Amino acid sequence: MPKWMIGAATICLALLPLRFAAAQTTSQSAPTEKTASQPASIPRLPGGHPDLQGLWHNDSGFKAAMKSMHGAPNLAVALGDFHSAGVPLPFPYLPDAEKVREYRNLHDPYHDPEAHCHIPGVPREIEQPTSLFPFLIIQDEKNIALLFEYTHDVRIIPEDGSAHPKHYWAWDGDSRGHWEGDTLVVDVANFNGRTWLDMEGNFVDENEHVVERYTMTDHDTIQYSAMVEDPTVFTKPWTMYLTLTRNPAKEQIVYYDCHEGERDVRHYLKSEGNEASPHE
Repeated sequence: MPKWMIGAATICLALLPLRFAAAQTTSQSAPTEKTASQPASIPRLPGGHPDLQGLWHNDSGFKAAMKSMHGAPNLAVALGDFHSAGVPLPFPYLPDAEKVREYRNLHDPYHDPEAHCHIPGVPREIEQPTSLFPFLIIQDEKNIALLFEYTHDVRIIPEDGSAHPKHYWAWDGDSRGHWEGDTLVVDVANFNGRTWLDMEGNFVDENEHVVERYTMTDHDTIQYSAMVEDPTVFTKPWTMYLTLTRNPAKEQIVYYDCHEGERDVRHYLKSEGNEASPHE
């Protein structure tokens, strides 16, 4: 990769936090409809379900990334060093799976799919700092679509009660949604087994199963959780909890210049066999 391209990419990544830090300030300082005696107003579709439409980001991911960046040499390192609130560490690995994770973290981070601009998978696409790369929710009474700025990922979630398809596997798996009161519950299965959970070698395989819950608590806040189980990787299920915050209405998803098959420099240099880059 030419030096000028590496320099340009570094500058762009450095500027991203500033762009969305300003967006957060605007969102958090906007007036709300809360009062001491009246609960927050939740927008609803004509059929009565909460209207989740809008641009959203993971607040805890942004704050953790900014904290981790203090003294960090570059953004890629910082984003690989945090886990959002609610994620139990260490993950409850089976003994053989733990050996795989340790090997990948120490010797083979180049094969993190995000190092090649692949789709992050579920729940990583929500957990990573989406204040840097937000996602858009589009919704009607029959379907919900999640449009992610990062890698232009798209998830379509039908609410018709249909089952997961047979003989189908994908990076994001297959999503099927239903409502439990005001909570959108999304059952996700049919994964291709190639996704990692972060840059530190934590992973899942094709037996991963995720149950997501999206609960709008006010106009600008969604409480998100993801229960992850994978009987061939983990000894028991574990659950992630995040708070999603609405971006200002004036913001929108922009083009993300990352194409499948590319690689990022940090992962590439740290790969096994490259003696010039010591293992961390």
